[in-house]
Amino acid sequence: MLAALEPDLAEPALLHRRPGSFIPSNSAPANRAAKRIHATHYNVLFLCADNSVNSTLAEALLRRWGGERFRAFSAAVSRRAGIHPLAAEFLRAQRLWHPALYSKSCRKFLAPDAPMDFVISVGEQVPEGLPQAWPGHPEVIHWHISDPKLNGSPKEQANSLRKTFVELENRVRLFVLVYEREAKKIARAAA
Repeated sequence: MLAALEPDLAEPALLHRRPGSFIPSNSAPANRAAKRIHATHYNVLFLCADNSVNSTLAEALLRRWGGERFRAFSAAVSRRAGIHPLAAEFLRAQRLWHPALYSKSCRKFLAPDAPMDFVISVGEQVPEGLPQAWPGHPEVIHWHISDPKLNGSPKEQANSLRKTFVELENRVRLFVLVYEREAKKIARAAA
């Protein structure tokens, strides 16, 4: 199933852990780290309640910044609303639009043959109904990101969407930097 989920390109993300932002998973950290030592790439799933803006932006940004080391996916935890037209327009203007960007349910990623290394929820709070058990025992993290206010004047909507985009881009770039350094450090130690 993972082959069907694999995007044509993959690009970066950013990790920022605030107190309480790590959601414990049901596997020991040592097991997760050992699994990633031999990985040629990281599978990263971004989640928000409806997969209409935040998680889609994060997926597009990881595709831009992650290179070959990261595979980005996004999904909805509860309801699927479709990608918001303003978000799609914004991604096109940023030259980040890709055909793999479409609204999907997180159930697609709960199959045993679709393991992730990281499951990252994005938004002002952890989405209600976030599954606690994931195949492959990924690190489950929450990034507190401002939800864009997409009601108001066109200028207010654009400013709000831009703010969310910048927050996500900063997180994604740091995330990629941290895990690229980790991979290099592990490779040097193994040599």
